[in-house]
Amino acid sequence: VEPLPVDGMYKLAQSVIIEGVKIEAGFKWNGASIPDFLWPLVGSPFDAQFMAPSLVHDWLYHTGEMPRSDADKLFRKLLIHTGVSRRKAKIMYKGVHYFGAPFYNYKNEVA
Repeated sequence: VEPLPVDGMYKLAQSVIIEGVKIEAGFKWNGASIPDFLWPLVGSPFDAQFMAPSLVHDWLYHTGEMPRSDADKLFRKLLIHTGVSRRKAKIMYKGVHYFGAPFYNYKNEVA
């Protein structure tokens, strides 16, 4: 992972496979999409525990290679796997579930 300080993004230096999802090298993402007013409650978008789950989730929203509801559920699963409490993972899941639709790439959605 390469930080891109100019635009606050991260770039994946090499392709990875996480939970069966292949993410291509060069993909850029902005960490977890947490509004800054919630950072004191939830944490920074760049907390280590959020990086892999947010990478997978952003990739899936970008590619539409699985239905949005499945991408959101995988995000929650990965958060718990990286040590995020079930309560916080549920809050973050609900955030993407209720507010993520405008960011999902519908044109590529798998039926």
